[in-house]
Amino acid sequence: MKKWIRWQGLIAFVMVVCSVVVLWLFFLDGLVKRMVEQVGTSLAGAEVDLAAADVKLFLLGITLNGLQVTNPEEPALNSLECARIAFSLDSLNLLRGKVIVNEMAAEGMRFGTKRARPGRVPKPPEKKPEEKSSSLSLSSSMPDAKKILETEQLDSPKLIEAAGADLAKGQDQWQERMNELPDRAAIDAYQARIQKIKQAKKSGIAGLAGELGEVRALTRDLEQDLDRLKKSRAAFSADLSSAGKLLADMQEAPMKDVRRLRDKYGISSSGLQNMSQTLFGDSIGSWVRTSLLWYNRLQPIFRSAAAPKGDKQVVKPLRGSGVNVRFKESRPLPDFLISRTAVSAELEAGMLVGTIRDITPEQQVLGSPLTFSFSGEKLKAAQAMEISGALNHVRPSKAVDTAQYALRGYRVKDLSLSGSKDLPISLQEGKLDLNLLARKTEQALTGKLVVKVMDARLSAGSGNASGPLASAIKTSLSKVSQFTLTADLSGTPENYEVKISSDLDRVLKDSVGRVVQEQGDRLEKELKAAVLAKTDKQLAGLQKNYNGLLSMNGRFDDVQNQLNGLIKEATASSGAGKLKLRR
Repeated sequence: MKKWIRWQGLIAFVMVVCSVVVLWLFFLDGLVKRMVEQVGTSLAGAEVDLAAADVKLFLLGITLNGLQVTNPEEPALNSLECARIAFSLDSLNLLRGKVIVNEMAAEGMRFGTKRARPGRVPKPPEKKPEEKSSSLSLSSSMPDAKKILETEQLDSPKLIEAAGADLAKGQDQWQERMNELPDRAAIDAYQARIQKIKQAKKSGIAGLAGELGEVRALTRDLEQDLDRLKKSRAAFSADLSSAGKLLADMQEAPMKDVRRLRDKYGISSSGLQNMSQTLFGDSIGSWVRTSLLWYNRLQPIFRSAAAPKGDKQVVKPLRGSGVNVRFKESRPLPDFLISRTAVSAELEAGMLVGTIRDITPEQQVLGSPLTFSFSGEKLKAAQAMEISGALNHVRPSKAVDTAQYALRGYRVKDLSLSGSKDLPISLQEGKLDLNLLARKTEQALTGKLVVKVMDARLSAGSGNASGPLASAIKTSLSKVSQFTLTADLSGTPENYEVKISSDLDRVLKDSVGRVVQEQGDRLEKELKAAVLAKTDKQLAGLQKNYNGLLSMNGRFDDVQNQLNGLIKEATASSGAGKLKLRR
């Protein structure tokens, strides 16, 4: 008779079931906890801790308690802390190899909380891009002119030295050419020839003809010397004009050095045109960088939706191996999907609740973008708060991500507006309305932030900056009760620019402008005295060379007058003086 029960098989089955139960009860929760921490650390770039994980067999539910994500830039703080995350898996789709979560709840989210111990950061934080230096210095005092000249190279001494060498060379050359002009001996020789003609007593036609020939020869020689003199004088006048221009340029060269150093080390008036950029640019730029940093950390969600790059490579499958084929479905589902996530977060302003829909790396399969919408409930410090947006990668090649943020009647206290070490500015108390619009594509990044502050009490704390400029800014800000700040973001995701403007610019420009002008004038005066002290002797030598060249102009006048006088005297020296001679 056959046995109804095969005890060996039953014992084996019971052992397998017991093993699964033991694994489920004692090990599965720990495995899930470690997996969440490892995957989370990889995505966040910093240590992720989970207090506990609870996996339920019934309805395949998973609950994660005490999730903490370390801030990579400040390891002593959590960038995100979540008290509880719970969800259930779709068992039918799980058998088909798809991880589908219809409902998820993320409760008790908080940001910027302190950690019991600093978290580990596997990779060092990304280096912040260098900020452009502001055109307005808030340093406590103007730099010393002598110290500036100890480190800066002046252009004017070398230029003046080269100009002096050119003028000295030109003076030597013209001195040689002046020696070629008729000198005292040549003038005396012409005078002797004239006296000889006067003393000769010739009569008759032959005598008069001979006398006329001598006069013509003498006049021709005089006019040839006069022509050479005029040509030399024309060339000399051109060189003298160039030398005069060179002298004027060299006299201006020290002032060019002064203005260059004043613009570099002094307070530029152009900085007054946009004081908001100077005072708040670093803080707003830091907020933008932090936002983009976390946005980039979310990119793994869309990796499988990324458009293929480069040339497609066709790989011939091995003979007999299978090929994955996605057949048309009535309701196509991706391999991973969280349909709806209910979120509650605790902020300083109050409780923020909302939903995130359609989290999946395969939006092109689902045909719907990721959307999120949050609003404030029971707000303690604001009248209203709304956050919404979409990450649309349904067409990966034309992905568009948008976000909107609106905050109304937010009561603030001790809000840092400028983290500048020179002049930290904070809003001690006030009420603000905020609107933010942002849009990102693969090629462009745009955004606009408008903040309207009312009932404001601004304070410029004790930073490194002091003196009249810092005092003027502090006094002006203390009188401001309301203002509007606008930040425009434009460029590409890799290279963007933030332009900041505010009606504070007008207030600060009027009050700070006088101080800027006074300090700029004082620095220019000190630089001028110091630079001229280095170039005065050179300029004096250059002026001496020019004066030496200029004095030669009188020699041309003397020789030309003498030659013209000799021509007249030679013409009148003979009895044939009434005859017309060529001049």
